[in-house]
Amino acid sequence: MLEEAFAKVPMVEPKEAMEWLNDSDTIFVDVRDTLSIQDTGKVKGAIHAERGMIEFFADQEHELGKEEMKPEKRVILYCGAGGQAALAGKTLIDMGYQKVFNVGSFKGWKDAGGPTD
Repeated sequence: MLEEAFAKVPMVEPKEAMEWLNDSDTIFVDVRDTLSIQDTGKVKGAIHAERGMIEFFADQEHELGKEEMKPEKRVILYCGAGGQAALAGKTLIDMGYQKVFNVGSFKGWKDAGGPTD
């Protein structure tokens, strides 16, 4: 399942993703659990949507749907190592999202000099 997700969701290097940070048509989504975010912070301006809840947050018709997660936006996902982001990305693509990318790990983002909150 993980191999299929990595094949379906393109990887993007942190430096390239940083160019989209202030783009209003792009959202960054942290799919890690709440404790991980409390311990390390998150990408500046990213929304939190735990991988286990991604279907609810991405569904604009659901009461838990996040207004920021619109299918027409470019979605940049990340997690602790890249696997959860790939799985969440595959789910979004299966739901009709078309511009979905995996930036990999939060550590990789930080190591590349990416801004954080």
